[in-house]
Amino acid sequence: MSTKNDVEVKIQPEQKREQWGSQLGFILASAGSAVGLGNVWKFPYMTGTNGGAAFVAVYLIIILLIGASMLLVDFVVGRYGKSNAVDAYKKISSKFAWMGYLGILCAILVLSYYAVIGGWIIHYMLNSFTTLTTIAPEQVGDFFGSFIGNPILPLIPQFFFMFFTVYIVMKGIKNGIEKWNKILMPALLVMLVVLAFRSLTLDGAMAGVEFYLKPDFSKVTMALIVAACGQVFFSLNVGTTGMVVYGSYLSEKTNIPKSTVSIILTDTAVALLAGLIVIPAAFAFGVEPGSGPSLVFITVPGLFSQIPFGGFFSFIFFTLLLFASITSSVSILEIVVPFMIEKFNFERKKSCIGTGIACFVLGIPVSLGFGIWSNITIFGKTFFDLFDYFASNISYPIIGLFSAIMVGWVWGKKNAMEQVSSNGLYTSKINGIWFFAVKYICPIALIIICLSSLGIIK
Repeated sequence: MSTKNDVEVKIQPEQKREQWGSQLGFILASAGSAVGLGNVWKFPYMTGTNGGAAFVAVYLIIILLIGASMLLVDFVVGRYGKSNAVDAYKKISSKFAWMGYLGILCAILVLSYYAVIGGWIIHYMLNSFTTLTTIAPEQVGDFFGSFIGNPILPLIPQFFFMFFTVYIVMKGIKNGIEKWNKILMPALLVMLVVLAFRSLTLDGAMAGVEFYLKPDFSKVTMALIVAACGQVFFSLNVGTTGMVVYGSYLSEKTNIPKSTVSIILTDTAVALLAGLIVIPAAFAFGVEPGSGPSLVFITVPGLFSQIPFGGFFSFIFFTLLLFASITSSVSILEIVVPFMIEKFNFERKKSCIGTGIACFVLGIPVSLGFGIWSNITIFGKTFFDLFDYFASNISYPIIGLFSAIMVGWVWGKKNAMEQVSSNGLYTSKINGIWFFAVKYICPIALIIICLSSLGIIK
């Protein structure tokens, strides 16, 4: 098939396009994008409901064989395009430009509800030394319910979360996203280690460690494999187009495969450490480790109230969550900003503020959907559930699938290998294995995930 451009694409010249200041900055920013709330609550939850260590083992295999391949696809396409996601896809073939537009739509929807959850985290962080340490564990649910049910109060921290996100992205790549990720990511990792150590010293925690790290492979089923695949793509932001945008700021001399390995290792380390925090603590206090999102805002705060210095550890935990959510939210906003700059000649500042305001306003019905608008549904779903389902269950798997098809079957091996090797600067036999995985293995895995997300296969 022809690899020539179907249309002439106008993109910024490379010398005028901002680049990452260092490979470390790119790795930390990309890891920050991948490390989000899903790593902290969803990985332990998925582990708890899918057989413990058996799920962890399958997850590790899939993230190395498939997840890394798809992450590399996004970076390679991004660096080749050196533009917003729409024009990056269009540079390969105009037939795939729709993926960029879909990614932008999803970014706006996701950031609108991400800011709502970010606001909850800020509220909990500020109450760690006060309300959360004085109420009984069984009262935490009432505290959470009364907060999210208030029509005004949640909007205040939601605004500050969005403000901080806009501020970082407004500063640009080097002085904003890269600079702040160099601060937030190391701090996040330190807090993870501190909390994991505290969790492991709880009485009864070792039963949780055994459940988490001693696999029983008789529990491996097709449903478990599909669940692990879904968690890998969810964790790495495959299909969001965010990594395509981050890849567009890479220089031609960056060793993309090496950087991808570092990002995968960081993301996996965060997920595994999060599991070491939540699962041993859940076993220590006799709590079901598969209780999902409520684990973060109801169960875990209740646990902190029962241990010495609980307010201190609660503050660290929710600060950790805030850092994880901020590093992801800035990458989501950055999906939209270069599109506004390159397509409409907007300044970065105006693009950030305008998109931030739009997402905040769109987040208001999401927030109200947990309270006075809880009876308002679309297709039987609240605003939060609708936005999340459309992005996570439909759009992202589809974008990931067609990204693999585009690179493996349309762009072709020659072009893909030139980009992944930096035009022959970094050659390796692994590059050939990568292309084989992208062309054959990844599409099959993503088709299964798409069908599973739509409920066609279970």
